[in-house]
Amino acid sequence: MTATINGDPRPARETRGQYFPELQGIRALAVLAVITIHSSFAAGQIGYADQPGNGMLAVVLERFTRESLPILFALSGFLLYRPFALRSIAGAEQTYKLGSYAWRRALRIFPAYWLLAVVALFTPLFLMGTEQVTGFWYTVRVLTMQHVYTAGGIPLGMESTWSMATEIAFYALLPLLAWFFHRLAAGAATPAAKARRILLPIALIIVIGYAFSAWSHDPSLGPQATLANWPIAWFGYLAIGMALATLSASAESGGWLAPYRLIARFPGGTWLVAFGITVLYCFSPMGDQGTANPPSTGVVLFNQPIDLLIVFLLLAPLTVPDVRSRFIAAVLTIKPLQFIGRISYAMFLWHIPAIYVWNLWGTTNLPLALLLVHGSAFAAAVVSYYAVERPALRLRNKLGKGTVEPSTPVLVR
Repeated sequence: MTATINGDPRPARETRGQYFPELQGIRALAVLAVITIHSSFAAGQIGYADQPGNGMLAVVLERFTRESLPILFALSGFLLYRPFALRSIAGAEQTYKLGSYAWRRALRIFPAYWLLAVVALFTPLFLMGTEQVTGFWYTVRVLTMQHVYTAGGIPLGMESTWSMATEIAFYALLPLLAWFFHRLAAGAATPAAKARRILLPIALIIVIGYAFSAWSHDPSLGPQATLANWPIAWFGYLAIGMALATLSASAESGGWLAPYRLIARFPGGTWLVAFGITVLYCFSPMGDQGTANPPSTGVVLFNQPIDLLIVFLLLAPLTVPDVRSRFIAAVLTIKPLQFIGRISYAMFLWHIPAIYVWNLWGTTNLPLALLLVHGSAFAAAVVSYYAVERPALRLRNKLGKGTVEPSTPVLVR
């Protein structure tokens, strides 16, 4: 196989799949944080409208879990863009074609999601029963993850799945973005120079997402505007992951960029900085901490750069080639956390239904709510993973390369 580097055909550099347990571990922590914040909200601990929340506990719960979904988005950006980044920056082999890419993504997300959708929409004993189905196109939008674009289009029990529209949009746009970045980097002479060229449009994506997110929270659009959950408002976090994939691929090729080299020297310190920023964030001068109220434009303008920075600081040490903090590795690689990471997608899908099943809305017993929701989501996820997800993942080899277990491409040295 050959790859074109600076206009000259050269042998493509071979890659192999490698398992990075730290990425699985932080995915697990992120999903547990998602479940925690939603359980806390249901139990009245997080403020909302006339519900005051539980003082400083509400602030700590909200500030220390708010980056959970952004981390999941950034992980998608990193893991999915990294093969493309290695090809553009290091001249690595192209691991799969467009058809196999689409096939792999569909098998990863749709089977488990469809199981939830069918139960939520068509099982009378579940939630509100079949009255949730208001028509054929309503059902189609839900099944194709396009329900976020219609006000009131998300079924009860599936409220957290609005984020799936962002994932789908990213999957569709990524090959086009990767092609553009590849062309943009082609004229550069070194891995570092190629990375710099790619980072420029990635930074533009972050700025566009930031601007759209601020605009979509304008009071004139009404409370909880549907626009605020459109993909473009969240693409900045995906772009953070793409930026880390670019930095990582460049470093693996010998093209270390200054900020990334600093993170490689102090990986544990990076997490310490993120912790310090989060503590200070608890005392935000904007005053919205500890609540689930829709933020104003001013709050979004203040909060989002901090959120983006924290996500970057938390994930960056996990992406540096051949460098790991012993503390971070010890935290993220424990076996229970690794297993939760494996079934984390289904836990994310089923935790809101668990809140409805146990009728936890309005309870004030936070420990009980956390136990019931985490436990129920875990049990449902185990069934989903072994009965639906894992069999579906075994089909990935039917079209292009694919493995059941997660792996990340790295250069063969």
